[in-house]
Amino acid sequence: MSTAQATGVAARFLDALAQSDFDGLAETFAVDGRLRGLVPSALREAEGREAIAERFRIWNGDIDDFEVLDSEVADMEDVLRLRWRVRGVDPDDGLSVYEQTAYASVGRDGIAWMNLVCSGPRPLDT
Repeated sequence: MSTAQATGVAARFLDALAQSDFDGLAETFAVDGRLRGLVPSALREAEGREAIAERFRIWNGDIDDFEVLDSEVADMEDVLRLRWRVRGVDPDDGLSVYEQTAYASVGRDGIAWMNLVCSGPRPLDT
């Protein structure tokens, strides 16, 4: 897959995330895609596009006023680096922001694997 095609898949992933379109997000992963996410509470893993979409739904689905503040995709040799920052009202943490950075390999069928790390929710003053 060309770099432009891989970057296009990553852009579709970020667009789906920004729209809380978890079905669309699932479609950006290969059927047998893998996710490994290091979040403050644990290492979370998911295999298969539906399980991966569910993991993102768990992380983001309950956030009110969910907004992707900024995001970017960059080449990192044979993988892509993705970064996004989210603001919203979490039921447990209140108004907060978090950032995730991921490295991903994109194949013919979509994102083959993604490894990400999360800052965890950082409180915002109103």
